[in-house]
Amino acid sequence: MLKKIKIILLGFFLIILSNTLVAENNRPDFKQIICSINVKKNNPQELFLDIADNQQKRSYGLMNRKDMKSNSGMIFIWKDSQIRNFWMKNTHFNLDLFFLNKQGEIIEIFKNAKAFDETNIKSQNKVNFVVELKSGEYPLLIGDKFNCLFKELLK
Repeated sequence: MLKKIKIILLGFFLIILSNTLVAENNRPDFKQIICSINVKKNNPQELFLDIADNQQKRSYGLMNRKDMKSNSGMIFIWKDSQIRNFWMKNTHFNLDLFFLNKQGEIIEIFKNAKAFDETNIKSQNKVNFVVELKSGEYPLLIGDKFNCLFKELLK
């Protein structure tokens, strides 16, 4: 009986391990850009944002990452301005989503998107960029601007 339990436990472990390895092996290679933001009119703070600029990268996003540094996040890029949809499937931490126009100005904010929640998060406005940051880390407001090379990102 003990041998059967050990075999069952080993099987569960191997299933969990193989699912983790498959998820990590399917993760796209993200390039990074450094942007700055002014929080409460203080000195600019640098953010290191992974770039999701194609369908594969945008679909994968921050899924399956166990953690993210406080000065890191992801920027989703589209050449056209459209209503954008997101969800938190397989995302292990809560996020704030900042919807930006083509100049990098925040025109909409969705705060505290819950980890693993598959509810649709839909922008109310057409946007070219969405930045995801750890929830609550940056008290940004509508009208605040990310300082990146946005014209270069849209090429």
